[in-house]
Amino acid sequence: MRYMICYAVRENMPKIETEYYESFSDAVMRYTVLCSNCRDVVLSDLEKSEIIRHFSCRKLSGGVSITSY
Repeated sequence: MRYMICYAVRENMPKIETEYYESFSDAVMRYTVLCSNCRDVVLSDLEKSEIIRHFSCRKLSGGVSITSY
């Protein structure tokens, strides 16, 4: 598989899940869904050994901090 998505499932007792995709469009669709439900999601290209996008969401005392890079 060419693309990998790695994401954290739970806030209190983190559990990491990994999914693999051959199709870039399938990986992007799944990444988009996970960004709305998880605190951290990473989409990477395994052939190039690089991270395509990393999404992180934290609830802070002053509000919510969302980072995507």
